Amino acid sequence: MISKWTLTAQSTFVRRKNINTNPDYQRPAVWTKAQKQLLIDSMLREYDIPKMYMHRTGKDTYDVIDGQQRLRTIWEFFSGAFSLAKDADPVDGIEIAGKKYDDLDMLLLDKLNSYNLDFVILNDVSDDEISEMFLRLQNGTTLKAQEKRNAYPGNMRNFIKDLATHPFFVNVVNFQNSRFSHEHVAAQLTLLTMNGDICDIKDRNLNAMYKDNQDFDVNGDVAKKIKRVLNYLLLMFPEKTPELKRYNVVSIYALVKDLLENYAIKGRESELAKWFIDFETMRTIEAEKPEDQQDARLAIYQSKTKDSTDAMDSLRYRHEFLKENLLSTIIDLEPKDTKRNFDEAQRQVIYRRDKGVCQQCGIKCEWNAWQADHIIPWNRGGKTIVSNGQVLCPVCNAAKSDNVL
Repeated sequence: MISKWTLTAQSTFVRRKNINTNPDYQRPAVWTKAQKQLLIDSMLREYDIPKMYMHRTGKDTYDVIDGQQRLRTIWEFFSGAFSLAKDADPVDGIEIAGKKYDDLDMLLLDKLNSYNLDFVILNDVSDDEISEMFLRLQNGTTLKAQEKRNAYPGNMRNFIKDLATHPFFVNVVNFQNSRFSHEHVAAQLTLLTMNGDICDIKDRNLNAMYKDNQDFDVNGDVAKKIKRVLNYLLLMFPEKTPELKRYNVVSIYALVKDLLENYAIKGRESELAKWFIDFETMRTIEAEKPEDQQDARLAIYQSKTKDSTDAMDSLRYRHEFLKENLLSTIIDLEPKDTKRNFDEAQRQVIYRRDKGVCQQCGIKCEWNAWQADHIIPWNRGGKTIVSNGQVLCPVCNAAKSDNVL
C-alpha cells in the first residue's frame, strides 16, 4: 500500500528522531559540502527537489529508502552544521553568501522552513520488496557495487554484514569501512571459502554469489570455516596492523585457510605474524631498489598487488609466492596427517591394548561407549596411527579438545 505526503522542511526537522536515514541497505553519507550547499541554495530559490521514499516501520517511525542525503543535508543546515557558499548569489535581493541557518534574513528563513518536500510512503511491504525498491531507485546513481549488494535480499547479505563486524575487521585491518569496504572484503573471503580454492573474486562473481545463495546457511560448515580463519588471524594480529591493507587481507586469509587445512599451526600464531610483517618490510625495501637490482619473482609479486588484484591469476601467484616464502622461513611446520579418523581395525587394537580403560580417568568403557583419541592432537600434527591413539571416555575426550593431556 502506497500513500503520498507533503511535509515542510521544518516538519521533517521536528520529526527527525522518528526518521531513520540509515537502514541497513543504505550507504553512509557521501555528499560533499558543495553538494549540500547547492541543495539549500536550490530550496531558497524554490527549485523543485525530487520526491523522497520512506517505509513506515511503526505508528510514527520511518526508514528512508531514497532521499537520505537530502534529508540529512536539510537537518544539518537547520542545526548550523555548515554555511552556504561564499560566492552564492543573493536571493530576492538578500545576501546569503557564507551564511548559516541562524544568519539568514527572516524572510528567507520563512521560505526555507515552509519549503514543501514530497514523500511516497510504503506501508505493509516485505524486506525483499524494500530492497528491490531501493535498487530500482538507485539504478541511475553512482552506487558502488558493494553498496548495491548490501541491498540484496537473503541470508548471504545478512551473513556478510555480520562477518564485517568481526573484531578482525573492526580493530585490526588497516582500511576504513568506507562505503562498505569491510563488507566487500568479507564477501571476497566468503567466495574463496565456498569455492574451496583460489578463484576470481571480481564484482560479477560476488554478485552471483549473493543472488545464488539467498538461502545460505549462516550456521553451516562454510560459515564456521570462515570464522575459524578470522579467529586465527585475530590471534596472529591482536591489534591494528599497518601491513593489513585490503589486498593483503585477502592474501593472508587464503594462506591461513590453506595452513589450517593442511598444517599443524595451532600455537604458532606469533611466529606466523612475525614472518608476515618481516616479509612486508623486506618487500617495501626491495621495491625502493633500482628496477634492474630487484628480485625478478618478487617484482612480479609487487605488480600483482597493484593490478587486477581480484583476478584468479593474480591471487594464485601471490598465494603460491607467500606460501613458498613462509615454508622456507619457518621450516618446521608439520603437515597434518591426511587421515584424521582411526579406522575400525585401529580402534580395535587401541581398545584391546588399553584394556578398554580410559587413559585419563581410569574408568572401564564399554565397546560402544568410548572415543579413539589422538594423544598428540591431529590439529597439532599428531598422526593417525595406533601408537598415537588411546582410549578416552566421552567426558574426558570432550574436556581434552585439542590439548595434550
